[in-house]
Amino acid sequence: MIRRLIALATTIGGALLLTALGSDSAFAERRVALVVGNSTYQSVPQLPNPSRDASSVARMFRDAGFDTVETLVNVGNLEFKRAIRKFEATADQADIAVVYYAGHGLEIGGTNYLIPVDARLASDRDADDEAIPLERLVSSADGARRLRLVILDACRDNPFVTTMRRERRNSATRAVSGGLGKVEPTSTDTLIAYAAKAGSTADDGDGEHSPFTTSVLKNLPVPGLDVRLAFGRVRDEVLKATGNRQEPFVYGALGGGTISLVPAPAVPQEAPVSDVKADYDLVQKIGTRRAWEVFLATHPTGFYAELARAQMDALPSQPLAASPNVQVAAYPQAPAPPRDAPPTKEQIEWDRIKDSVDIPALQRFVKRFPDSPLAITAQQRVDMLKQAIQEREDKARAEREAARLAAEEAKRKADQEKAELAAQKKREDDERRAREAEAAEKARAAAAAAAAEKKRQDDERRAREAEAERQAKAAEAERKALEARQRAEQAERDRIAAEAAAAKAAAEKQAKDAEEARKRAEIAAAREASAAEKKRLEDQRRAAAAEAERLAKAAEAERKAQEARQKAEQVERDRIAAEAAAARAAAEKQAREAEEARKAAEFTVAREATCKSEQGSLDAIIAKGSEGSGIDDLKAFSKTVSCDRLGPVVVAAIDRFNAEAAKRAATQPSSPQLVTSAQTELVRIGCLTGKPDGKLSDPTRAALVRYFAIGGQPTQADKISVTTALVTELTKHATRVCPLQCKSDETLKGDVCVANEKPAAAPTASRKNDEDKPRRKPAATAEREPARRAKPDNDAPRARQQAVARPSIVSGGGGGGGHSTMIGVGF
Repeated sequence: MIRRLIALATTIGGALLLTALGSDSAFAERRVALVVGNSTYQSVPQLPNPSRDASSVARMFRDAGFDTVETLVNVGNLEFKRAIRKFEATADQADIAVVYYAGHGLEIGGTNYLIPVDARLASDRDADDEAIPLERLVSSADGARRLRLVILDACRDNPFVTTMRRERRNSATRAVSGGLGKVEPTSTDTLIAYAAKAGSTADDGDGEHSPFTTSVLKNLPVPGLDVRLAFGRVRDEVLKATGNRQEPFVYGALGGGTISLVPAPAVPQEAPVSDVKADYDLVQKIGTRRAWEVFLATHPTGFYAELARAQMDALPSQPLAASPNVQVAAYPQAPAPPRDAPPTKEQIEWDRIKDSVDIPALQRFVKRFPDSPLAITAQQRVDMLKQAIQEREDKARAEREAARLAAEEAKRKADQEKAELAAQKKREDDERRAREAEAAEKARAAAAAAAAEKKRQDDERRAREAEAERQAKAAEAERKALEARQRAEQAERDRIAAEAAAAKAAAEKQAKDAEEARKRAEIAAAREASAAEKKRLEDQRRAAAAEAERLAKAAEAERKAQEARQKAEQVERDRIAAEAAAARAAAEKQAREAEEARKAAEFTVAREATCKSEQGSLDAIIAKGSEGSGIDDLKAFSKTVSCDRLGPVVVAAIDRFNAEAAKRAATQPSSPQLVTSAQTELVRIGCLTGKPDGKLSDPTRAALVRYFAIGGQPTQADKISVTTALVTELTKHATRVCPLQCKSDETLKGDVCVANEKPAAAPTASRKNDEDKPRRKPAATAEREPARRAKPDNDAPRARQQAVARPSIVSGGGGGGGHSTMIGVGF
């Protein structure tokens, strides 16, 4: 017994030790955090909230039990980089690493930067030296084994964007935008949470914290709450707080397990009932208050705990142990018999059941020894056991109710978490598709921009080459024109010199001739002098005419040369104008193509947004189903839908809704489909002779009345309704149900109604006498006899027609004569 008590005490001590250490085991994971908040910027207006946000977030991580929390407020470039380097070493030894940043951030050429307080950023070239790349901050947490979480509240309106000079040559790929661009994590188990969707700005808030940080402080430290569900709640609260202006966004993905920043509290496990009962029996044998206290410390709740408390309540009413003959127990003790007296039968029975909890055995003892003092003790134990059983039942009932309520609450929470996870997964899928579409759109825009840039460069190169070729040609033409002018001038000078030499030679010859003529005239006479004078005048006239002709030719040559120069200059001006017009047309065409590409990109983005909105509306209509106004809503939506890729989906949904509506209509009582099926079966079982037409007409009602009457279910025709159950019942009959009825002049032969044959007339005496005489058949009689002989053949088609009109039967009786015959199979 002592050993059992020692083992029980050891168990109690171990349980207390495990309880004390249980809370620490839940936080066995090593968790570290780096928190940065920049408010007091030196070159731009200060931000009021980031430093307060960082201090509150750091305090939240410390209260949550994080092992290491590094806090930096209003940090410069060098200190920022040193802190990141230090945190890299810290995160390498951690299971969960969290980085929080609040302050200014911007995107330059597709690269995100976080801005220290001492950054000036006079131009976009300074970002690599004065700002911190976001990729470096994200990679500082890569050493964590289970979760890497980066929280960025850096999407505020950025004043650096308006003051920064753009010095990058390739402005298309080095665009500067306020806020941060989206970043897809490159490592697994990594989440990057933005205060606002990429490309948009976040509110700094009017209160102590920004709306994003306020919601983060509220939801992230919830014990056991998955971090994805926590950010889902953050998104909903921020959207509500900002009137849907700001939507937080999370990039990255995690596995299927639950990952929370603060683990859920451990739930103690109850000991098996068999062990509790064994401990209770042992302590009951000891019967001391200390033993019961040890039992209740080990098992504070349950049925046996209540019994133990009842035992303890009974202990103070007993006399204290004053002598060895006085026993302290949970129940009144009978007077001790003399030591030498033999035990009585009553004492023997009591010793056998005194430690029992069997109520019938105790009741039998009370009934058998009603006058014994021990009967009072037994009755008290019976009452106590009944009370304990009642309390146990009440407690078990309450526990079952509590368990049921807890199970319902757990199921509700599980359903809620499942719905939240599904919504989060849907949001992640939508975000992924949006990111893919945006990336594809950016890739197309970049490709279009690159193609336009390449085309522009090619056009410029061709224009430069054409301009160089034009200038070369112009220089060559100018050179040739100069050479032509020089040759013309030289020719003119040579011509003038030749003419002058010719004139001089002519003058010299003329002078010589004149001198000779003078001499001859002086010698010859006055006649020769007159002739010489006349000749001189003629020569002068000819010389004047030659000079005039020469001057005219020179003027004509000068005019033609001038016209040639004017034509060449006009051709050159026309060519330059044509080239300028071509270059202007090419530039205008390029501008139009660039404008069309921009409009096409804007149209694609708008169309994608429209498609996304219409997809949500279509999903809501399809989720509502085809019942009620579903078909009308879907048809109204099909008239307004503008997204091309949703057209086939809407048509397919309308077809499916119509099919579902037709299927529901087909199952309605007395629908044309059910009536057609019932008519087909009624024809098959012989209750209807017409063709199925889907209408609940009077013949069909009469056939159904006949069918129900044969089945022993008389029904009025105006109360008949064709249901699925009725059609199913009709299809179960493998044989004819309604009997075949023949007319009064027909006889049933087999399964066919055949017309009765008329009896032949009795021969007369005169005819008999005539037969004795040989006679010749008249021609008319000979012609009628084949007709009469052919009459039985005409009856056969009639019988076949009746057989067709009346379906065959499987079993039945025969009849004949002039009365109606009815056969068939009854129920």
